Amino acid sequence: MGNNFRLSTLILVLAATLATVPAASATTIKDDISVGGTLIGTLTITQGGTCNGMSISSSSVCVDIQMTSGAVRLGGPVIGFSGNLNVNGATVISDVSVGSLSVGACGGVTKELICFDAKGSLTTPSLFFVLSNADTLTGITVGNVHVAGSFCGGSGTCFATTTQVSAIPEPGSMVLMGTGLIGLGYFAHRCATRDSAPRTS
Repeated sequence: MGNNFRLSTLILVLAATLATVPAASATTIKDDISVGGTLIGTLTITQGGTCNGMSISSSSVCVDIQMTSGAVRLGGPVIGFSGNLNVNGATVISDVSVGSLSVGACGGVTKELICFDAKGSLTTPSLFFVLSNADTLTGITVGNVHVAGSFCGGSGTCFATTTQVSAIPEPGSMVLMGTGLIGLGYFAHRCATRDSAPRTS
């Protein structure tokens, strides 16, 4: 009886400790894109893996913008980033799904570390591109997105704000934690079975 109580207490303490450990660094971060509080799209940045069906390195970040209303405006400043991104000033943009982007001014995108823009006035409902030498997603923030639509009023174009809504933990860390909890449960079951077995003299 005493052993069961001590074991149960130990398991509860371990479970509480695991619950308070911060999630592992995220491999995917999702942001809402909105104008005046109205949601008009989503922006997802992912470390490594695949981007628009193409394999990318673990030091690259895939940027995926999907509009539910209006479009991304590919002219002038398009989007900017700050934080752990422009490692040694060597971030390169590639595999742009629509038009072409280059490092440019941050006007209207807010004061970001690095901004990308394009010439002309193309618009697109979805946009993929890859940023190399981005190191990790930790600390990366997204600036405003240049958009076009009726929600912008008479000008037809404006800058939408981005707000982080979710960070998906590394699958490996979740599996590791789950395996540990299963192991604890099995250990507790074995101890309880052993202690409840009839004793022979």
